[in-house]
Amino acid sequence: MVLGSLHAALDLLRSPSAWLPGLALGIFAASSLLLLGSSGPFTAERLFVLEMVTFPFFIAGLYGMVKTNDRTFRSFTTSGISGYFRVLLPSVVLIFAISLTILLALIPLMIAGLAETVLPFTVVSVSITILFFTFFYDAAAILEGRKVLDCLRRSVEFVLTHARDCIIFYLVVIVISAAILFGIMILWTAALYDKISPLASYNATQMQAFTPDQFMAILGPDGMAVSAFFLFAGLAILVSVVLGFKACFYRDRSEASPPEVEQVIEGEYDSKGRWYKY
Repeated sequence: MVLGSLHAALDLLRSPSAWLPGLALGIFAASSLLLLGSSGPFTAERLFVLEMVTFPFFIAGLYGMVKTNDRTFRSFTTSGISGYFRVLLPSVVLIFAISLTILLALIPLMIAGLAETVLPFTVVSVSITILFFTFFYDAAAILEGRKVLDCLRRSVEFVLTHARDCIIFYLVVIVISAAILFGIMILWTAALYDKISPLASYNATQMQAFTPDQFMAILGPDGMAVSAFFLFAGLAILVSVVLGFKACFYRDRSEASPPEVEQVIEGEYDSKGRWYKY
């Protein structure tokens, strides 16, 4: 079932519209990298905020295509506009929930004086734990028309109900991500070998003192442009595949075992308020 969903996602990529989320995120990320090297972090951070605000449109558009099985650009834009806030609002709630949980977890650690030491571990562990169960909230919002909090609840229910398949799904996503990352890194290293090869001669002390600004200076404008291109290509492929896989997987598993619907028992009350079932 999981590999069948992956095959459906790859088949979905035959439609040009299915590439739009990956292309959009790749353009934003590549532009942010170029601005980081030329204008500094101030402008790059503003572009990142714009990216986070606009990306729900592309997610909703892709999921709408999966829901309706209509692969036209018109279907993509219509679904993106109608489902924009269905994705954006639960995303804001999820970010707030993760931030609040991290803060609450750090309070006893700050009292013990260990907050600075375990901060990275706390952020990563809390984020992974929450996202493990809420990863399908956007699919539930678009494919099933769930509301803000209900789509988060439905995602948790979905993961618990299909725990084995979800674990396989996550493992497949990790393998795909690692394969794409490895391939992009190999090509990036080959393209910039002359610039980055001197780093191999650095000792441990030099590497510890090495800063991102120094690295960007070594790459230079042309090296930053090449890096931006590979970042764009990697994200365009990875996001397009993973989002389509996620939507198809959720659709297939939901259709195989639809959520239970509460049965309505018909009856009436008599003049004394007693209930009689038909």
